[in-house]
Amino acid sequence: MTRVKIADILDQLNVQMRGALDEAVERTLPGAEVDRRKLYLEFRRTLVARCKTWENVPNAAVDAE
Repeated sequence: MTRVKIADILDQLNVQMRGALDEAVERTLPGAEVDRRKLYLEFRRTLVARCKTWENVPNAAVDAE
């Protein structure tokens, strides 16, 4: 098992995560007015709160350079 720091992963993938969340909102709530920045920040805060600082992931999920 490998350990990853969830908050750092989210920071690294910020652009991709926000884009994916925006797309999901548009697909599920087309035309709804949503503060997407606030939604992402709340999603990130909640995810970090639900996870341990360091989470174990299978070695197969990580490719160390």
